[in-house]
Amino acid sequence: MATENKSIFLSYNVEDKEYVRKLAAALTVTGANVWFDEWTIHPGDSMPRVINEGLSEFDTFALIWSEAASRSQWVKVEMEAAVTLWVGDDSIRLIPVRLDDAELPAILRAIRYIDGSDEDSHQTARELLGIESEMAFRLAVQDFIDNAGLDFAEFYGVGVLVACPS
Repeated sequence: MATENKSIFLSYNVEDKEYVRKLAAALTVTGANVWFDEWTIHPGDSMPRVINEGLSEFDTFALIWSEAASRSQWVKVEMEAAVTLWVGDDSIRLIPVRLDDAELPAILRAIRYIDGSDEDSHQTARELLGIESEMAFRLAVQDFIDNAGLDFAEFYGVGVLVACPS
């Protein structure tokens, strides 16, 4: 399954950053285009402008939901913007990822969510991308590696090193 055309916006609270960092990496190695603030917002950038740009370019909005996220004003603003887009465009997917027992906002309770409480970011990535099996996930990663033109070399005592040939 090709995932290079998938564009995923990750909305979360900073207290959940370690989980989201692993999730962003798992999504990216399949070729998905991931909007993750840590990778996208640079020193000197206007945070509202960059977030607004990201919110206008996704086809999947992943709301990483936790007790911390439920208290976050930024998460609330991003969620409201995504819900507004989602209501007007049925091609957009809005997927809550629950990390704990924090109750989802009422408007999202009818949506099937992903249970991320086991902290398995690989499984969450698979579900966000609609990849059915671990084998299909590995094939998506391999396809991304093959198309990226990376060279792999194994060095005794060091391990595998990856480099771009150019």
